[in-house]
Amino acid sequence: MKILYASSRNRNSKIQLSRFMKAMAGTPHAIKIAAYKDYFPKNLHIDWCLDALLNVYRPDLLSLNNDNLNIYFDQIRDFAPDLIISDLEYFTSYLANLLNITLWQCSSSLLDYGLANTYNLGLFKYYAYSLNRDPAHTQRTVNLITNSNLNLIYSHFGDSPRAPFLKENFEWIRPYHQVGRVSVPCQHYVVACFSKPDAHVMTVLKKYPDSVVFMEAGAEKYQNVYVKDIEIEDEYYCNLRNCIHFVCQGQASFLADAFYNGHYSIIYPNYQDPESIISSQLSKKLGLGDIVAHEWSRTYEIPLPTYNSSIKYLHEKIKELE
Repeated sequence: MKILYASSRNRNSKIQLSRFMKAMAGTPHAIKIAAYKDYFPKNLHIDWCLDALLNVYRPDLLSLNNDNLNIYFDQIRDFAPDLIISDLEYFTSYLANLLNITLWQCSSSLLDYGLANTYNLGLFKYYAYSLNRDPAHTQRTVNLITNSNLNLIYSHFGDSPRAPFLKENFEWIRPYHQVGRVSVPCQHYVVACFSKPDAHVMTVLKKYPDSVVFMEAGAEKYQNVYVKDIEIEDEYYCNLRNCIHFVCQGQASFLADAFYNGHYSIIYPNYQDPESIISSQLSKKLGLGDIVAHEWSRTYEIPLPTYNSSIKYLHEKIKELE
């Protein structure tokens, strides 16, 4: 099968893409990737850099009147994929519909549209600006959802004991993760995971003993904080499984890692990232995490995952097409 995977301009999309490609390694599928330059894993080959489709001066103003879009259209047509998987990527989804190619949306951002119950999260009231809740953005996203064959919400919330109900035409897809082994050498008081450094959170972590931070960086020493490279996954999952406290910025993949490894998430949301806002608020509502601003003082308990048998990983969903 030939597959085109289109990533989006957010931090979790980058993590999701990287883990999907690892899961697909060794399969007979021909996979091509479209992504934005600041949001793709550096260890992957990217076939199309989607920044060429953006307005140089106003990248937030999406327009289909673009000569590069015609080139992209021709190249997708020549590749002739059997399936396009989009992380709510606007341009690729539009071309999938023009070319009559099976289109799946697979994104944690779909939480904002697929929940049957809004849970009174106050997203529109408090975070409308950060969530880009302008009419044009909302209508574009609704159009993507309406014109897709499947809308897969990439989230661990489907495996939680209080799994939210979804609207019609939405379904859960299980995030890629590993469960670390129990190991005394992997024990730390605090383990944190960031997609990029956060000076405020690093300052807070310095106040706790034995703090380890995983992010995109080489191993560095800070006062009372040890930074490790997140690409070393075995070490990351082992440290996560055996820590006392887990800290993150609300990225869906990191919240899922904590959940499947039996940890409550202490969250310092990135309020510039809509994914972080939505996932953080729902984590708090479902009792899977807490949003903090400064220090925390108590140990939290978390309900264990249920591993709903009806929920698949993305590669398992693809296998159903074979």
